[in-house]
Amino acid sequence: MVNTQFFILYKKNFLLFICCVVPIIMGSGCSLHKIQQMEIIDLKLKNDINNNITDLYPDRFKAIHRVILTLAEKNYVLNGYLFIDRPRREIKLIAQNDLGGIVFDVHFIKNVEKTIHVNVNTIKQKWIENSVLRDLEILYLTESLVSPTLFSDQHGNLILSQKDSQITQEFIYKQIHKPVQYRLKEIRHWKNGQCIYIVNFKYGTVSNNLYPEVILIKDTKMKYNLQINVRYFM
Repeated sequence: MVNTQFFILYKKNFLLFICCVVPIIMGSGCSLHKIQQMEIIDLKLKNDINNNITDLYPDRFKAIHRVILTLAEKNYVLNGYLFIDRPRREIKLIAQNDLGGIVFDVHFIKNVEKTIHVNVNTIKQKWIENSVLRDLEILYLTESLVSPTLFSDQHGNLILSQKDSQITQEFIYKQIHKPVQYRLKEIRHWKNGQCIYIVNFKYGTVSNNLYPEVILIKDTKMKYNLQINVRYFM
């Protein structure tokens, strides 16, 4: 499973880092109606933005997540110890409570292998498959879109969009350095004109901070919110 020495080495420092009053997650959302968009006919820019999806993170890395799950009006706090191997499409995750007990662990290789162990009765394996694995795959294993359309909105964001079956995926990028550097700001899933799933990325104030420090997820269909406070160890 995941390297035990890695967790022992960093757990103490990480817990000091996040040792503060846990906020009640507000849960971000998006409007029921899309804001005004204008299509951009610039093949190079569209390809650059599309390729950026696969360049968000290193090929392999370890991370610690401090997660606040809001489900059925209750808050659950977990520590997630994560290993990602993007070329292998592999994810390993150990989720612990504050006392160090393992709540569940997963090992997932896309289209090859999926192993889930759950140690508490309040969490169902099916829920982990439909939420946790789906969220991790969207965050860390998303591939370039096959035939996207690129839009701009009145706020200066670039929106890479593609419809798959009934779901329209949108990746919203914000320009942070002129003229052509963009950073992922949001991921949205639309169905029948409504935003049913949204991910917000919040970055630190350091100018060269490439990775989000806080990730907010709201799923209106499965009715849960996640606040993920992230630390990366390359």
